[in-house]
Amino acid sequence: MHDHLVRGVISEARSDYAYYIFMTLSGVLAAIALLTDSVPLLLGAMIVAPAYPLLAAVSFSIAGGYPRTAGRALLVLFGGLALAIAAAVVTTWLCNVADILPSASNLVSKPLLEERVRTGWYSIIAAVAAGAGGTVAVIKRKQDALIGVVAAIALIPAGAAGALAAYSGDFGRAIGGFVLLAVNILVIIALGLLVLVAIRPGRTDAAESKANGSEGEWKTWKEG
Repeated sequence: MHDHLVRGVISEARSDYAYYIFMTLSGVLAAIALLTDSVPLLLGAMIVAPAYPLLAAVSFSIAGGYPRTAGRALLVLFGGLALAIAAAVVTTWLCNVADILPSASNLVSKPLLEERVRTGWYSIIAAVAAGAGGTVAVIKRKQDALIGVVAAIALIPAGAAGALAAYSGDFGRAIGGFVLLAVNILVIIALGLLVLVAIRPGRTDAAESKANGSEGEWKTWKEG
């Protein structure tokens, strides 16, 4: 794998103030979506969260032989997730204090929240598709495809659901939400690595460059 490809992916995984702001906003949106059973708001929470570039940075860094860079990307990812989860809890607390939403004991009865505190085959398949599709989209620079990938990885909703369940005192569902979050992260990173090993983007680019060069030499020779 070419170093410039790895460096390009890592450069997209920024940890500036904008990253933490968007992760916080994603947590707020996820909390409101889960509490009101709003699918559009939940989709917005997934799209707003800039988590996928860091997941991609982990896969590309490991494949490129940069384990320390992968570790730093994970630390930034977990820091953003912690902030988003805290924002979800604070949002829920404020809504309870202001009497906008029902009491904490009724929070876990929401169907949309219930779906995100269980790890089923459907969630694993979604993570597999997101990990594979996202890696190919990064290699081929398909930004339009990345939007769908970002919506599919669903990290913030799982973390927010676990946090809201814990806030309500339902630690069984809380563990389920955090397990789903961990499974999504592991599967996406693992599938990214598998795709990189299978495709070998550096070799593919080199082969294409060689083919283009040979074609150019043939045209020059023929014209001469």
